[in-house]
Amino acid sequence: MSETIEQLVAIDLGNGYTSYMSGTGEKNGGFASLVTDSRSSQGLGGSFSREVFKTKNGSYYVGDECREDGAVSRSTDSAFYKSDAIRVLLLRVLKEFGHKQPIIVTGLPTEFFHSHRDEFGKDIRRWASEEGYQPAKVQILPQYVGPWFDPELKSIAGKTIEPAAVMQGKWGIIDIGHGTIDAGQFVNGQVSSHADHRYGESKGVSDIHKSLFTALQNPDELNQKLATKHRLPKEFTLDTQTTEYTMDTWLRQGYIPWRGDRIDIGPISMPARQAFADDVIPRVIKSIWGSTDFLMGIIFAGGGATVLGPELLQKHVRAPIYLADDPWNSIVRGMRRFYVTQNFKEHAKLRTERV
Repeated sequence: MSETIEQLVAIDLGNGYTSYMSGTGEKNGGFASLVTDSRSSQGLGGSFSREVFKTKNGSYYVGDECREDGAVSRSTDSAFYKSDAIRVLLLRVLKEFGHKQPIIVTGLPTEFFHSHRDEFGKDIRRWASEEGYQPAKVQILPQYVGPWFDPELKSIAGKTIEPAAVMQGKWGIIDIGHGTIDAGQFVNGQVSSHADHRYGESKGVSDIHKSLFTALQNPDELNQKLATKHRLPKEFTLDTQTTEYTMDTWLRQGYIPWRGDRIDIGPISMPARQAFADDVIPRVIKSIWGSTDFLMGIIFAGGGATVLGPELLQKHVRAPIYLADDPWNSIVRGMRRFYVTQNFKEHAKLRTERV
């Protein structure tokens, strides 16, 4: 049976956020990578207000609303990719996608791509088959490959990158996810396969969430690190429902809601963000290149690119920086474009035509 582009779904099963895009580009979506058993919510409120996702092995709440139930932190190592949570996230995507014989393209972090690729592919087939799907194909890519193919990359100044530009010279990719860092490079349009030319570790934006949450529990101490105009109010104290997950929400929306007002979270989170950037980015650069001076550019992806912001990225990177307006979707857009250009050439278009 020949493959059709309508069967294709690219999926980014991230520790913090799950996103997907169909081969035609007409169907896409995403949700927080949070899963709790539907029985964990007691009382009438949850029953009436939230949608239950049912599988043959149980019923679950999936996404942001799980924060209310104290969903446990996702593992930032390979255990996450064997967990029941990732099975549920995958099945939720397949249900929304709606094709019974999907071509599934997804990625694995660099840190354990080679050691877990085959097993993860088999697990995906098994999980899908158990729910009545018949995967036509499952392809597992290194996580960092996706962003290089993202058709929506721009310079920090907002200028869209020319399609031919990334095909020439050496380009770096750094993906800062919720719980993993992935980095690699392309040279003259070819991915570098040498082990020394890729890097990954179980560290990510969740470290910033933890650091910020701890800092906000001690506002007096935090205020000593902040300029007077950016300090927290003297009466500021966290309530009992605020968690590390709340930090994710506040950072995404850009403010802390407090007594009906909004406190700019940018300056308040700067100590945590800067400590993370100063620790992680130099280590990644040193591990692969030693210096960014001889790169044509570095492509940043993942929610961490947004959380850190251009100011902190430029502090450590001397090469031009490129990222999408929504870098957390770069992986899924890139994986879709990769598969389309490799297997459905009649549908492949240049970046300028928004593949």
